[in-house]
Amino acid sequence: MSTQVLVWSGWLGGAAIGAYVLFQLWLTNRPLGCSMGYHNACTLVSRRDETTRDDGWRLWFILGIPLGGFVAVLTSPGAEWQAQWTWGEWYERLLPDALWAKAALLTFGGFLMGFGARLAGGCPSGHTISGVSLLNVPSILASIGFFVGGLVTVQALFRLFV
Repeated sequence: MSTQVLVWSGWLGGAAIGAYVLFQLWLTNRPLGCSMGYHNACTLVSRRDETTRDDGWRLWFILGIPLGGFVAVLTSPGAEWQAQWTWGEWYERLLPDALWAKAALLTFGGFLMGFGARLAGGCPSGHTISGVSLLNVPSILASIGFFVGGLVTVQALFRLFV
């Protein structure tokens, strides 16, 4: 079964992200980023009251990410939504077959990403979308590191496991 994927054009998606970054900066005086929203979600689950009134909007931002994807599907002409548990052939080749092993590996990867975001002083979306647009030198360097690290890791994984 082949499915045709229809997406928003790149210029429209980029303009929408840029407009949102400017709107958020104007509204909250805070740059775009996801890692603190994840922190807020974790503090809610752990029942620790570390969120401040100023940080509560980030939780709504995190909840809006999947909602935005759903809206994109609904507004793309001819797009059809279908739930699935696969990320595609290449991921299936790299990830273990057992569901528990996939979950463990992806959870470990998530912890590494969270650690890296805290170590870098922000998440990749925050550094790359907001920091680079503001010509923030540490964000530019962090973004270069994210891309180079991702490219090297993917190439190493495919050479080792595929």
